[in-house]
Amino acid sequence: MSDVWKKWEGQIADDKFLLHQFLGTTDHSAVFLTQTSERQPRKAAIKFISADAATADAQLSLWNRAAQLSHPNLLHIYNSGRCRVAHLDLLYAVMEFAEEDLSQILPQRPLAASEAREMLEPLLDAILYLHAQGLAHSHIKPSNIHATVDQLKLSCDTIFPIGESRTPSRDLGPYDAPELATSPLAASTDVWSLGVTLVETLTQRAPVAPAGTQADPSIPDTLPQPFLDIARHSVLRDAAARWTTAQIAASLKPVAAAAAAGQSTISAPAIPPTSIPLSPVSAIPAAKLPAPRTQPPRPRATTQPKQTFVLPNYVVPLFAAFFITLAIFALPKILSHRPNSSSSTTSAASQPASETKPVAQPPRTESPKPAKPAGQTQISPKSAAVKSPADQPRPSQTVATPSAASLRTDSFPSVNAPASSNSSPARGEVLDQVLPEVSDKARSTIHGTVRVAVRVHVDPAGNVASAELDAPGPSSFFADLALKAARRWEFTSPEVNGHSVPSEWLIHFHITSSGTKAIPTQTAP
Repeated sequence: MSDVWKKWEGQIADDKFLLHQFLGTTDHSAVFLTQTSERQPRKAAIKFISADAATADAQLSLWNRAAQLSHPNLLHIYNSGRCRVAHLDLLYAVMEFAEEDLSQILPQRPLAASEAREMLEPLLDAILYLHAQGLAHSHIKPSNIHATVDQLKLSCDTIFPIGESRTPSRDLGPYDAPELATSPLAASTDVWSLGVTLVETLTQRAPVAPAGTQADPSIPDTLPQPFLDIARHSVLRDAAARWTTAQIAASLKPVAAAAAAGQSTISAPAIPPTSIPLSPVSAIPAAKLPAPRTQPPRPRATTQPKQTFVLPNYVVPLFAAFFITLAIFALPKILSHRPNSSSSTTSAASQPASETKPVAQPPRTESPKPAKPAGQTQISPKSAAVKSPADQPRPSQTVATPSAASLRTDSFPSVNAPASSNSSPARGEVLDQVLPEVSDKARSTIHGTVRVAVRVHVDPAGNVASAELDAPGPSSFFADLALKAARRWEFTSPEVNGHSVPSEWLIHFHITSSGTKAIPTQTAP
């Protein structure tokens, strides 16, 4: 049948709408890409159904009513009418075009819990709006949940008045409430459809009731909360026992439920004072109460000992000042008698300047010193450090030696000196990073952030030798794109002892509906 519909591409419906591309079909309808008949045409979808003489006028009336609806999460209907294409009498509805629907995503992957919440909240908002208008959607399922540029929208070409019975144009499926075969349409039928759709969204399978029984469909226990409770209370054969859409909204997000219902934030009801029970203890008559004392009570002797042990406020500061003073004068003397010469060297700055004079003149007077040019300073600490052990001052004298400069010289070698064998390797750098090539169509399916981590092994030349998924994330589709992109990265390799060595990197890709970000981290060496 699809081949027959595809032949209609290029034809014009109702002398206004050119059929650009065949988009899809069901048992009773076909959808094409077209444009609105305005001065500035917009992309639109045109849906065709058979013009049944008994129901054609009623269907056109419903589409006209749907065109008057205004809600940000409902696809808008621009136009509707009758036409004749390929010798067939048809009804058509021209509606807002959406790039993708949920039924195209679920075969690839289920939605994560956060994505299911982002889907369910606007969906409930739209359903509550329809029910407030006295209408039921009557056919909630993944193919009727669409994603536009920045919003999720529900189709509204299947709306029907609540309380009226409709002649079924198709066989009932798993998304249809079981009472639809014999009972008028109700808001509870949308609840059933919503529950089935929610389960399929999280598991990729719609719940099915056991054949030949009246049992409720089985809901997997692995569903996260609150979706497990919502599904169990929505897919019930007893329509009266099902949750209402308001109860589902309250379970999902109480504040959103109140706002969607047009109510203020729910607050606790006021408790009348008369409803508070009296105390079971009888009250003491006022006459028996002790008379108030007119004179202050005499001080009790029992409290005096406790007060004598309380230190005055000025004692604690005096003790603190005493110990601080003791530490200032005694601590340097204690440290100066320590046998560890390294600790004494670090405390040389705290010694009096008068003690440094005897040590500043080393006891070497055997040979005369050559004359120094004008402006030349004394022997540098670095040259003094290479003296033989016999020429070094005694440990007791090194306490006052101004050795800070020699410590800096020994700690930081010359720039021309070769690097030591145990020095830490230099860090590598990213020369060229490649982001996953995500199409606009695939990106529009993302709600939130898809996170994928890829571990790459880089050879000494800086090329990726191998790569594997470290954290694939919720979608194998996006994980494959990230893996292919990571294999094309280029790096500068780290160096050890002047030689390039292999390295290992962990690349985190954050893919959203608006763009992609990569965060590389070197993990080895």
